[in-house]
Amino acid sequence: MRKPIVMRGRGRPLLSAVVAVLALVLGMGVPAASAADTATPGAGSGQRAAADGKLIGKPVILTGEGVDKKAQRPRSAWRAAPAPKAKTAPLSPKQAMKEAMDEARKAGAESYLDTSKVPLNKDGQASAQAATLGLPPTDLGDEPPAQDTNQCLDRDGASSAQGETLNRWLWCQKLRIGVQYYKIIDGEQVYQGTSSVAFHAVAVGNGKQRVLRTYLQAQYDSVEYDDWSLWDRFFTAPDLKMFILSDCAEGYDSCFATGSGIEHTFGEWDYHREWLHWDIYSDEAASTSPDKVLFHHWHFRFGGSGGGYVGPDATTADRTFRCDSAGYFSQFGVDYPKACVNYEVIPHLQYDISDTRVASVARHIRVAQDTPDKTYPIELEPKHIPGKYSGSRDDQGLQRVPDDGVVAKSNEDWKNYACNRTGPYGGDQAWRGLPPYDTSTQDCDEYPFQSTEQGASSPNWDFSVRAVPNGENRSAGGLLRWYYFSDRILYNAADPFWVEIRD
Repeated sequence: MRKPIVMRGRGRPLLSAVVAVLALVLGMGVPAASAADTATPGAGSGQRAAADGKLIGKPVILTGEGVDKKAQRPRSAWRAAPAPKAKTAPLSPKQAMKEAMDEARKAGAESYLDTSKVPLNKDGQASAQAATLGLPPTDLGDEPPAQDTNQCLDRDGASSAQGETLNRWLWCQKLRIGVQYYKIIDGEQVYQGTSSVAFHAVAVGNGKQRVLRTYLQAQYDSVEYDDWSLWDRFFTAPDLKMFILSDCAEGYDSCFATGSGIEHTFGEWDYHREWLHWDIYSDEAASTSPDKVLFHHWHFRFGGSGGGYVGPDATTADRTFRCDSAGYFSQFGVDYPKACVNYEVIPHLQYDISDTRVASVARHIRVAQDTPDKTYPIELEPKHIPGKYSGSRDDQGLQRVPDDGVVAKSNEDWKNYACNRTGPYGGDQAWRGLPPYDTSTQDCDEYPFQSTEQGASSPNWDFSVRAVPNGENRSAGGLLRWYYFSDRILYNAADPFWVEIRD
């Protein structure tokens, strides 16, 4: 990578020098410190002891509206960046899901597949044209996928403290990272100024390897020197340095990052436009679960140096990702045996009533979710049917099971009892089952789906059946399978999903 040209004072060195000389002539040096600008160093300050005249610093982060824009920001707008924590063991599935739920609720993060846009063939399966939709990233380059990245960064959530999760495969954030500098004068910390850079950050999962690739791009001409004296703004602050890299919060025996830190002066960061990237790997040997599932945290780590600077490193907020070695994902003859995905998201499937390919199935699910007591089979107690998407993970979701497993087979048996008025819905109980329908043109559709733990045989949840056109039933089934693949829904209770019916 070619080293950026150092251009102080935003490319106007002569003008900068003239301004600086005028500043000296006019007595515009370091401003007098107010009571709010001084603090006595101590154990609670998080700084190492420093001799008089030395700079010390506090790494800080800014998110929110306008982080890309140049503006003088008050010190109170910044929040202190957390110090790096000791490496820990991988998260348990229960702990990871709770953390992910909390973060997803805060950010309103939802991963979904708009099934109305997925092309199907005559058999109701995803057609070859669907290869442009929902396929997981595999061969990642030096830059993140342009279309998805731009779509993500254009959303309001990209500037939030949690960032924006476009889907399970891509997360992004706009943020400003910097350092607040203090000088030790007569044993006290005297605030000098804040230097910062605006960054675009992206994390992209992988559908064939247990790796998450993190990207970072400094925004051109975005460096700001808030509160520095005029002299230091041009002759001190631009020469101070900041480094950054990506890292995993868990121990090296389960998760590790590749690549070293990238360091530039603030003057150089101002003209550095290339995407930087680091890979974070998950070691399947650290997991004993059937699909070798592991949950991890990742973050950017950064700090400063130069000019006699003394100070600690810091990190951005931890983000959660999940890696697996589930060997049951394939599409168009291609296997996707391993993967890592962004996990701070509420995964949900969408069906549209306006989509004529699945309209009857969508109506059935809406009735089952909203008015379960108006559905067949008729039960003697109020019915409770789970899986409705409401934007919260607090509601009971659905968990996927193998299509050829014991639970799916039992779900099919109970569905058939209700559809054909047999078993517990036969004989003198036949009035509870689905009324006769034309089996030559209609199928008996069930919700929750046969491929879920909450299906018709569930002892804890009720179900609904309805006759729908057989073509629509096949199409809805094909779109469900496509959703399982595109959102990487695993066979376990730690990967619930929800169903949303739109008009």
